[in-house]
Amino acid sequence: RIGLFGGTFDPIHLGHLRAALEAGIAFQLDPVLVIPSAQPPHKDTEKITSAEDRLEMARLATAAAPRLEVSDMEYGRKGPSYTVETIERLQQKWGTEAELNLIIGLDAFRKYDTWYRFHDLFRITSIIVLIRPEMEALTPSQAGTMLESHLGRTVSNQYRFDPSTKCIMHPQLKTVHILTVTRLDISSSRIRQLAAQKK
Repeated sequence: RIGLFGGTFDPIHLGHLRAALEAGIAFQLDPVLVIPSAQPPHKDTEKITSAEDRLEMARLATAAAPRLEVSDMEYGRKGPSYTVETIERLQQKWGTEAELNLIIGLDAFRKYDTWYRFHDLFRITSIIVLIRPEMEALTPSQAGTMLESHLGRTVSNQYRFDPSTKCIMHPQLKTVHILTVTRLDISSSRIRQLAAQKK
């Protein structure tokens, strides 16, 4: 069981590490691959730190973290880093026996229907959606009901949320899990702001 935790990570911080570790423990994922996006498709690359520097920051931040391994697999290809293509490459590498689990925050997951080939994601990988109830003002049940509705409109109306397991399940497609994680008062944008102010 392998976790896939991708992102821009500009910069990576303790909140990212804590969330990835909590997901790894909750779902018995080992390793959890931290995958910095070389060229994020939804961000202006001229306004973010270089891909090489973000990769090195991720390596330094995870050096002493159990379960976490940094992957540079998105750095060996040209063009935008699409999640579905990254997962397909990992499947080719490890075969069908490897159980892949995409770890993603609620805010990012809400926008999945803007992603490249998003329908294919639900065919090839389970998804673990991270929520912080005190931050998003949503309980796991409320988040599950909301996402069930969104999945029904955009992917398949056969997705059903089970409050007892906090899973949104489908008879053929992969399961979407909801996991409550610890909120830390930190963000990449805040770190960049403080760095710009030399604080």
